[in-house]
Amino acid sequence: MFRSIVKFMKNASLFLQYPILQYIPLTVRTLGRSDNWANPFHQPNPQFMLFQDVQSLKSAMERFQTPATLPANAGDELFILALNFQAEVGLFRYLTCKIIGISQTNSYHVFAFTKKYFPRRLLHFVLTENDGRKLKWLNEEIF
Repeated sequence: MFRSIVKFMKNASLFLQYPILQYIPLTVRTLGRSDNWANPFHQPNPQFMLFQDVQSLKSAMERFQTPATLPANAGDELFILALNFQAEVGLFRYLTCKIIGISQTNSYHVFAFTKKYFPRRLLHFVLTENDGRKLKWLNEEIF
């Protein structure tokens, strides 16, 4: 696990704005993923949504038909539903969280990050291809 994160961080250091040592690596805890998703809305572009509670995530998973195993006790986690994208690593620095992975049509990835590194304020989340291209971004207030 650690070696794979180091490999992705070395690759990411080629396009990151700051030295790699200034980023906190976030473990991508996979709850569900598929490379053969039905894509009920026929959306070809990568999308992602953030959820701070299990009930909201569950509702979105039913809407987008993306089955996953949800934890009984959510604790202090941030849940992410990525459509047409497979996350490999998350990197956090100051007020920005970069989710680096591969865009893949008709796939989904449901995963969680711990919120212990995130300050309780507005953060910038960026979905990034593993070659540095920004695919999507959004701002979300963490509570």
